[in-house]
Amino acid sequence: MALPTLISVAQLHEMLEQKDLLILDSRFYLTDLEKGRQVYELGHIPGAVFVDLHHQLAGHETEQTGRHPLPEPEQLADTLMALGIDNNSQVVVYDDMGGAMAARAWWMLVQQGIEVYVLDGGFPAWQRAGYLIEAGENTPTPSTQRLNISYPWLVSEDDVVANFEAERFQLLDARAADRFQGENETMDPVAGHIPGAMNRPFMHNLNEQGMMKAPALLLDEWSGLLQDLEKPIVYYCGSGVTACHNVLAMNYAGLEAKHVYVGSWSQWAKRMLRKLDEANV
Repeated sequence: MALPTLISVAQLHEMLEQKDLLILDSRFYLTDLEKGRQVYELGHIPGAVFVDLHHQLAGHETEQTGRHPLPEPEQLADTLMALGIDNNSQVVVYDDMGGAMAARAWWMLVQQGIEVYVLDGGFPAWQRAGYLIEAGENTPTPSTQRLNISYPWLVSEDDVVANFEAERFQLLDARAADRFQGENETMDPVAGHIPGAMNRPFMHNLNEQGMMKAPALLLDEWSGLLQDLEKPIVYYCGSGVTACHNVLAMNYAGLEAKHVYVGSWSQWAKRMLRKLDEANV
């Protein structure tokens, strides 16, 4: 069954009074973890509720995980109840980076069977359209329904290790080409990429206005990349966030995509450091 993907600002504007609509503002900045809430409070789409990617849509980072591991299922169930999300909700999530951050929330929710869309162009597109913006903070009405959370589309580090021998899937990295090639690593202690991975920077899914490219164009670009590929793809990035944008773009183009190695390069780099330390003992 086709997944819900994008919604336009015009469509969202027409839906604002809809009873079961919940709008999530997921603006997030890796180098300033407080900025997302700050810009939300300065101005957001009417009715939107802030969701914190770092604290609500990720678990605690450890020496064994990437920067943004998935929260435990019970933790996410608590979060969704607090946000007012249940099986009847229609969710729209947005950011100000072409969906790069919003796609993480979309990926986490859509695999729970929730009807969730990413706002095409995000907050900048809403502003360009001249629609109303409100300041302050909205407090959601908690849901009385607790969802049974699971992550069927999650790929683990062990799965990636086993795949070197099993060769069941192809890895695809969503980071910028220079980071993929190990030329400009500022986030993680080791530069490079997982052996055998291909590269499709998530920014290639967007046009100059930060909107998703047309489905036909995406289909052409992705088909050209994957034309000789017979294995399914597992998507990764730096910490399991922008990889979800490639999943979103693939589905928008009418292609099947689901699975993300959430640990991504930030977890794999830690693995490499441990192996180096073990070799030097």
